[in-house]
Amino acid sequence: MKPEHTQRQTDGEQHRSQQLSMQPTESPAELPGYDLVRRLGAGAYGEVWIGVDKNTNRQVAVKFFNHRAGIDWQLLDKEVEKLVSLATARHVVQLLEVGWNHEPPYYVMEYLEQGSVDEFIDNNSPIDLEQCLQMFEDIATGMSHAHAKGILHCDLKPANILLDAEGHARLADFGQSRLTTDQSPALGTLFYMAPEQADLNAAPDIRWDTYGLGAILYTLIEGRPPYHNQQRLKNIENAGELEQRLNAYQTALKVAPNPVEQMKRPIDPTLQAILGKCLATDPEHRFHSVAAILSELEQ
Repeated sequence: MKPEHTQRQTDGEQHRSQQLSMQPTESPAELPGYDLVRRLGAGAYGEVWIGVDKNTNRQVAVKFFNHRAGIDWQLLDKEVEKLVSLATARHVVQLLEVGWNHEPPYYVMEYLEQGSVDEFIDNNSPIDLEQCLQMFEDIATGMSHAHAKGILHCDLKPANILLDAEGHARLADFGQSRLTTDQSPALGTLFYMAPEQADLNAAPDIRWDTYGLGAILYTLIEGRPPYHNQQRLKNIENAGELEQRLNAYQTALKVAPNPVEQMKRPIDPTLQAILGKCLATDPEHRFHSVAAILSELEQ
């Protein structure tokens, strides 16, 4: 289970990241067709570089997998396959090229220099309600396209949504995603994850994503995710081992007051009803499709 924003690294991964951050910023390889400009970041498995496509002069993000140990290549292949299937989706960050046979292996994605919605919220709250709804519609449209392809995201949150040059929101990070036919669990992020998702035996469900969409919309409007407060977070993190923390998370959401009824910003009854249905703790009372959410918004 991920904490509020990012997954904690192990001690070994932290040590590797520190070592990488102190290394000279020389590109790990030459890539035909691209000029590598600068290193954007380094992690346990490799580096991310900003590059320029020589043919289009377009900026790109290149992720190099310098350190193969510990990488689940089968899972990574599946993620790439999903991104390929979403190649025509306007509101999904596009995969441009894959070089698994290169040394080191890499893939190239669009580079969206406006950053994440998470950063946008931190820097701009309170956000104009019309802009909140426009961003939400972008995200929901991208998610509806993914669902039509049989792909569930399973970790929707502002940090996994990027903004393009026109300010439109684009879905990113399908690392936790599942096919609708998958039965393997996928833990999301605290306060953006549906309560029933916090279960090591849970089978993926479209309604996990409708909950995640509601949590994002709530955060856009309120500047914080639903149910979140420091005491609740502390109680969950101190509950014990993973299974106990998952149980604590489920219980916390089910006994807490309805967050939609406690919003500080006034919203109209129609939007309040949409949020309430997205964030229903009982999945049977939640929207069963993203298309249904978009339909309600248009009315």
